[in-house]
Amino acid sequence: MKLLFIVLNSAEKLEEVLEGLLEAGVGGATVMDSVGMGHILENVPLFAGMRNLFHAARPRNHVIFSVVPDAQAVEVMGVMEKILDCAHGRGRGIAFTVPVDSAIGVHGTP
Repeated sequence: MKLLFIVLNSAEKLEEVLEGLLEAGVGGATVMDSVGMGHILENVPLFAGMRNLFHAARPRNHVIFSVVPDAQAVEVMGVMEKILDCAHGRGRGIAFTVPVDSAIGVHGTP
């Protein structure tokens, strides 16, 4: 199993991401509102001179996560690559997976 994380900077893509997960067979995911480090640091006087580094930072974004089978993770990452279109630009979001050694309460686990 894999733990899928998506950090979505483009709020307008949220519905498309969730639809993509459903189409890939992901039956459940958690969506949380989040704030990026750049947005916090640009308001700290010590880092005020670095504002130009964070000018593209969105004030709010979403973190979506789900536990998926290994084989499904490959398909989901392909779907996310198309939706986020990271090859043609930065800042839309990122997606990655990490191994899950054990889990309870997840469909398909003992």
